[in-house]
Amino acid sequence: MLTADEEKELHAFFLNEANREAFNQEMQKNADALTGEWVDKEQWEPVLQQVLNADGRTTGKVIPLDPARRKHVRNWWKYAAAAAVVAVAAGVWLNKHPSTPPVKPVVASATAPAANKSILRMGNGKTIVLSDAGNGVVSQHGNMSIVKLDSGLLAFRGTENSGEATLNTLVTPKGGQYSIILPDGSKVWINAASELTFPSSFNSRERTVTLSGEAYFEVTGTADHPFVVNTRNQRVQVLGTSFNISGYADEPMISTTLITGKVKVSAGNKSAVLLPGQQLQHNSNSWQVLQNADTDAAMAWKNGYFSFNKADISTVMRELERWYDINTINEIKTNSHQFVGEIPKSVTLKEAMEILKRSGINYTIKGRTVIITD
Repeated sequence: MLTADEEKELHAFFLNEANREAFNQEMQKNADALTGEWVDKEQWEPVLQQVLNADGRTTGKVIPLDPARRKHVRNWWKYAAAAAVVAVAAGVWLNKHPSTPPVKPVVASATAPAANKSILRMGNGKTIVLSDAGNGVVSQHGNMSIVKLDSGLLAFRGTENSGEATLNTLVTPKGGQYSIILPDGSKVWINAASELTFPSSFNSRERTVTLSGEAYFEVTGTADHPFVVNTRNQRVQVLGTSFNISGYADEPMISTTLITGKVKVSAGNKSAVLLPGQQLQHNSNSWQVLQNADTDAAMAWKNGYFSFNKADISTVMRELERWYDINTINEIKTNSHQFVGEIPKSVTLKEAMEILKRSGINYTIKGRTVIITD
């Protein structure tokens, strides 16, 4: 167990760019540890000592780790430190390995991370399983074509024949995600267990889409045609901007986070104009605009990791349920555990649960069901 002074020293060490690079190099030398192979104490001791003896290289004030200020460096050190950060919230450092080496997990389809999986339900009644479709044109209607690009993006090109545009719905199941270029050129990244309904062409004054679940939008600017997102009794109107909306039906709050530009969010008789870095959280009983929101946390799902800030086990497991396509039975009587930190979304369910286990919970996996106990 690290002392409080050693924890502060570790935090300060990683805030320095040169130190992070030095740690990168050490992690490269021990790359096998990141692929699931067990590394014993003798192998890890030199790396740990470099961290704990960092006072000769660390400059500046020692800053306690704060989720709103943490730096996301997507490299070897982040993935190693992520597990440690999660455990700090529960008073356990995960880089201090248990006395018995863990069993290397067997990856099964039920525990694998989400992949690019989606179904396109078209207005003409046709359904396309996009994960099964090859690259190129997957559907053609007059002058409009639907193309699956080499990058995996789905793109609508051209315009529909005259008349009212048909509505399409892109559905991502649990364990799936997808990205799309809308007919106006706007890009949308759609998280697991979500649906986006949109017209095959934007012919009216407003470019209106409907979201169920979570998605990140990068909207092309057209002053005469505002972009509107409807979700769970909320309306978001923009001109050209990037923002994230999380509106899952099983979450207590709808969260809209603005990254760039400006948006107006309306719900019932209330409305708010958001500026970059602000987040609106609301439900039927609450309405709050956070002035300095943790935008990194809001974007975490799109950038490949789970991010938790004092989240209870129920909140954590809801995210894992959507990503790994599982169900949860929570037998913990009180939500005394609070989790702070990040877990890469590329890990298997077994690996993610092992991280949570080392912070004080127990679990059993039975098929697609995870049972959580004290």
